[in-house]
Amino acid sequence: MELKDEITETLRRAALASGRTSYALSRAAKTSSAAMWMFTRGKGNLSLTAAGRLACVLGLELRKKRKGQVEHGKHRKRSRRT
Repeated sequence: MELKDEITETLRRAALASGRTSYALSRAAKTSSAAMWMFTRGKGNLSLTAAGRLACVLGLELRKKRKGQVEHGKHRKRSRRT
C-alpha cells in the first residue's frame, strides 16, 4: 500500500468510526456533502485542504514517524550486517 493510500484509508476509517453522518462531517470540515459522501464510500477523494480540515475535525494529526517505529502492526524487516 502506498503512503498516499495509507493516509486516505486512515482518514476514511476515522471518519466512519466517528459515528457522524457524511453530511455532519462535511459541515464541520466546510466541504461539500457530495464530496464527503463519495469519500466515505470510497468512491472519491478529498482535496488536500478538505482532508486537512477533516483531520482537524476528527482530532487527527500528521506527524513524522520515529526511526524504527512499527507501521500499523507491521514489522519492518531489518537487514543484518555481517
